[in-house]
Amino acid sequence: MGVVLKKKSPINFAAPMKTFPYPFSAICAVLLAFSFTASAQSEDPRADELLGKVSAQMQEYGSVHAKYTSQMVDLQSDFQMDQSGEVWIEGESYHLQLGEYIIVCDGNTVWTYEPEMGECYIDDAETIAEDGVDPAQMFTIWEADFKKVWKGELESEGRTLARVDLHPTGADERSFHTIQCFIDPAVLQVVELIVKGREGTDVHYKVEAFEGDAPSPEGAFSFDKNRFPGTTMIDNRL
Repeated sequence: MGVVLKKKSPINFAAPMKTFPYPFSAICAVLLAFSFTASAQSEDPRADELLGKVSAQMQEYGSVHAKYTSQMVDLQSDFQMDQSGEVWIEGESYHLQLGEYIIVCDGNTVWTYEPEMGECYIDDAETIAEDGVDPAQMFTIWEADFKKVWKGELESEGRTLARVDLHPTGADERSFHTIQCFIDPAVLQVVELIVKGREGTDVHYKVEAFEGDAPSPEGAFSFDKNRFPGTTMIDNRL
């Protein structure tokens, strides 16, 4: 097992990208047309009120466990990939299983394990989060640096959902320009997200199962290389 310095990870799980393999940005959704305009809806206090209630609900949970499906659509190349994921979150730490990949964060460091190549990439959590959606914040992404726009309510699969669009501040420096956030007001839970990529790549997430105060697997928030003999550790922090 060797250590390699400064070799860039081939996958960015934090943001939609034109060059795939697979992005992680945060949860999936129904594509719907709305007649509202941002200027007419941006001052509606319902967005802040609803999101505030969801944030308060999330703060009551010591941990979160969720299963979701995701779909990446590259509009320019007409390419689509569907995948399922499972995530555990405690504070700023998370453990994400995305297909064969394992992504682990202890709040400071992110380890991305790629079993096919036998490699694990090490990055600063702050650097990863700056490039897209932080998995630890996927259910409360709006709490910092977003303009919130109320877009109305709709019926989906037998329940009423509220849609709030999130537009990041400093959008020119982000890989996405909008996150369409769908919330079930009855349970105060994010159930679907659509991340609209700036270069024509959209990522859709749909929560299939959600559990608050869920137990996390032992050692979930640190990467133990002894569990994966022969893994090459590639440190991108230096």
